[in-house]
Amino acid sequence: MTYSGTISLCTKGFSDVIDITDRVESVVGHSKIKDGLVTVFCPGSTGSITTIEYESGVLRDLQKVIEKIAPSDVPYEHDR
Repeated sequence: MTYSGTISLCTKGFSDVIDITDRVESVVGHSKIKDGLVTVFCPGSTGSITTIEYESGVLRDLQKVIEKIAPSDVPYEHDR
């Protein structure tokens, strides 16, 4: 058996982190499926999904690393 659900959300932009755990649990609950796997997909070139502890210090660390890897004050080709 398969089940498909959609979660829509808006972000504040660069390195915004949103905990979607409750939303995923809700979709799974509506499926009535008791055992299986969940696939979460982000259909965007600049979005991502991670499994990270949703704790303020960890989130700040992640945002610092993202800023170091892809600085927000640099012009990017995909923004043209």
